[in-house]
Amino acid sequence: MSEVRAATEADIPALVDMIAAEAREAEERAVDREVVTAAVTAAFRNPSLARYWVLSEAGALAGAMAAVREWSDWRNAAYWWIQFVYLVPAARGRGLLAHLVDRVKAEACAEGAPELRLYVHRDNARAIHAVHRLGFTPRPYQILAQRLEPAPPPATAELDDDTLWAAFHARTLSHARWNHAAHLRIAWMHLERYSLEEAHLRMRAGIIRLNATHGLVESPARGYHETLTRVWLVLVAEARRLERGTDSRSFLASHVLDRDAPLRFYSRERLFSLEARSICVPPDRAELPA
Repeated sequence: MSEVRAATEADIPALVDMIAAEAREAEERAVDREVVTAAVTAAFRNPSLARYWVLSEAGALAGAMAAVREWSDWRNAAYWWIQFVYLVPAARGRGLLAHLVDRVKAEACAEGAPELRLYVHRDNARAIHAVHRLGFTPRPYQILAQRLEPAPPPATAELDDDTLWAAFHARTLSHARWNHAAHLRIAWMHLERYSLEEAHLRMRAGIIRLNATHGLVESPARGYHETLTRVWLVLVAEARRLERGTDSRSFLASHVLDRDAPLRFYSRERLFSLEARSICVPPDRAELPA
């Protein structure tokens, strides 16, 4: 017996899981789970941004859908767009997608929407076939886009090593400052003080504590990532061997360690698996530096 209901904030972790799974399946894209969590949470706080529904079977979530509204001055009404839809693999091929669509159609009709619309990647043949069967037909429009560069954040003074180290361990480092560069700098500072193995143990504890201060609840699918922590420590250690730098800032200025560096050694599927998040897994593309 399946049931479609409006999602609640208690469903946010499951929604994030499904959104991440859809991105992997539809476009082979790995999304930033913290960004997605913040986005879904924002929609629950402000439903004008998006609305979510979930499909359950025998008490377990089996799918979800989100819709957004687009105002039309031609129609004096809002089109509804299916912005996200996902069914877990075990729920596919049994007509359950129609239950989600029917629920959203009913609510769109009740609000006077002239059409329910969606867009789908042209290479996603499975999704195209599924929505055609539900009565969606092509429209004579193309989606065109222009990428916008985000405005630079307000200039803030860069923390020196002593201040950054103290803020990390005191858990006073803000979420905004806990970025990729700060991760690398903290790794460099741990390696200045400890062996690779001890640096790994101490960074694990420190990151989990800092995540908790930022309100991030650790789970098998969110929060601390064991394999990435190890990989970055290894890559920083290898770069230090070539050029140590006088402090962490000079070290970063001498080395290019972009976010995608781990993908030289791991496939996306392996690196972003639940197993790699919880334990350190070996690479499947190339050996890490010794």
